[in-house]
Amino acid sequence: MTVPDAERVSMLLKIAVLLAFYAAATLLGACLFVILLRSGAFAEIDVLFYRGVAVLVVSGFLLLPSLCAMVGRMPERLGMTKRDAVGGTAVALSLLLAIFILGPVTFDRSISIFILSQFELTDAPLSQQALRNAFIRTYIDDWDQVGRRLREQETSGNLERTPQGWQLTARGRVLMEVARAISHLFRGDPRFVGAHIAPSNRGVGLSTQPMAKGEVDTGLRLLKQK
Repeated sequence: MTVPDAERVSMLLKIAVLLAFYAAATLLGACLFVILLRSGAFAEIDVLFYRGVAVLVVSGFLLLPSLCAMVGRMPERLGMTKRDAVGGTAVALSLLLAIFILGPVTFDRSISIFILSQFELTDAPLSQQALRNAFIRTYIDDWDQVGRRLREQETSGNLERTPQGWQLTARGRVLMEVARAISHLFRGDPRFVGAHIAPSNRGVGLSTQPMAKGEVDTGLRLLKQK
């Protein structure tokens, strides 16, 4: 084997070892993350996303020394250093955060998952009207999901309570501007970020008083007709 071939093999070996190390770091980080979440760590944080981020930070502090110890036991010829342990920790936390957002956080807030659960519960065909009634009765009324979102956004600093009701804060307005820009960039549905409403008309005609269930039904019918 020539010198260039030997160097190439050595480089490929180091890359393979590094990839395997990053995979092991992610697996170990995932175990720590799940164990801490299941143990009830930061249970006082109501918002799942914030609770997960807090647990992820703690997992990172536990993961880094573990990876440093792992690197210290590896043969020197592999060229692994504590810098690779830091890199492995960063890669693991980044992947786990992405998976956490795409999985548990999405499922926890997804209306689509709720709709699918209604089919699973009934184990029979359901009409659109039946699903709509179940959504209002269960998701809106019984589970108070509107109230939950309001409280979450108050915690995030995007909403604040006033004697007349809730209102958007300066941070909330910035968030909406960012949301509209991102929605436009990725061709999202503009209705969900208010991009279909002229700035001068935002907030016009919106009642600050709570509506009764019958009024909600009537409003939804009118929106459907439009």
